[in-house]
Amino acid sequence: MNDNPARPVPAPRADTAAPRIRRRAAAMVAFGEFVDGYDLLVMGAALLSLKPALHLSTFQVSWLSAAAFIGAAFGAAVFGDLSDRFGRRLIFVVNLLLFVGAALLAAFAPNVTILFLARVLIGIGVGMDVPTSTSFLAEISPPKTRGRFTGILPNLNWLGGAIVSVAIALAIKDSAGPDTWRWLFGLSAVPALAILLARQSLPESPAWLRAKGREQEALEVYARLGLDPAGAAPKRARRYRELFTGRQGARTGAIALFMACSGFGGAITTVAGPLVLTSTGFGASRSLQFSLLGFVTGVAGLLVGLSLVDRYSRRAYGIVSSLLTLAFGLGMATAGSNHAVLVTCYLLFTAANWAGPVALAWVWQTELFPTRLRGAGVGVVQFGCRLAIAANVAFVPYLLERMQLHAMFVFASAYLLATVLVVAAPFLTAGAPASAEADGVRDGQFLADPVKG
Repeated sequence: MNDNPARPVPAPRADTAAPRIRRRAAAMVAFGEFVDGYDLLVMGAALLSLKPALHLSTFQVSWLSAAAFIGAAFGAAVFGDLSDRFGRRLIFVVNLLLFVGAALLAAFAPNVTILFLARVLIGIGVGMDVPTSTSFLAEISPPKTRGRFTGILPNLNWLGGAIVSVAIALAIKDSAGPDTWRWLFGLSAVPALAILLARQSLPESPAWLRAKGREQEALEVYARLGLDPAGAAPKRARRYRELFTGRQGARTGAIALFMACSGFGGAITTVAGPLVLTSTGFGASRSLQFSLLGFVTGVAGLLVGLSLVDRYSRRAYGIVSSLLTLAFGLGMATAGSNHAVLVTCYLLFTAANWAGPVALAWVWQTELFPTRLRGAGVGVVQFGCRLAIAANVAFVPYLLERMQLHAMFVFASAYLLATVLVVAAPFLTAGAPASAEADGVRDGQFLADPVKG
């Protein structure tokens, strides 16, 4: 400890293995999104066996589909704030323990009520992880590649989980029969337990330690990760109301609305994808196959984003990618009975959404909040996003019954709103916001304690 506040704390020498340690830490944190992607997307595949097995009504399908997202909304809002108060590592442990237990409860659920409760608890576990892991990634990522760390890496893992969920459904549906949904839910406990064990070696976030005044510990972690702790330790007190007032309030509102638009529109080809495809005459197997192809296309979109997100203005990239996603969504809405046009637009919509709006939303949700409020801020943003996805999957069964593919007009319109929002919000600009000042960092710099790597 530094006994004399007037004397600066000497920075430890950087660990020579730091780049490898940093990459491993980032991978372990981002891999949590694999569980998120698997379990939130597995419901679409599980419903194909769950609906006839439990004789579910349209109302029950809607609410079971939405349950995990409702839980995730509240988990993010509550535990994002707690990760700012008590640290990232503690939440990493608690959320995965909850997730493992809830996954097993869902697998053995005797009725719809217990299954709904289990899905809500799974959602809470997911909601706990997202703001914590994205905050941690932002706080250990070098500035020049921050977009890749916070926008691309988590979503690649998320799509990986989605791909595995559909691949398992295709592999076991004939042998498991009506119990396919139980296997799909129960198997999600396996990667969650593996991640829980792997994360035990993670250090605490150095930026969080610094924000709490634990300067020597922070410097030791910065050295371990090979990061240069630029700037002085932040001195401003943490005030939760900052998220909703003044300039910070404008940033919170803008990114929350942008992410909600992406979640509401994009869920049509992720969570709701199998339902959309079956409504057009595809059988269960063919719907799962095209859903799987859609997720692979999403990975391709993210790889495009990987090469572009840190190269161009965030704002220009957001406008162009949102308009492209809108165009392909309208193509789906007007495809009618032409399956070739439908599938082509479905895949292009998925690729454009993941390459642009999704990746950018995840970058912005960490760039627009200071360290002392990052977990809480991301939690607020994710609260809106998850409720928007819940609205999507709750309305999809009803809208498909009444409007068929014309329902896509409703969901594609979210990207028109996203485009207008980016045009109207000048601070959604290049790699660092130009309108904010926080943690003692001047305008034009990243709102976290900037690091060089």
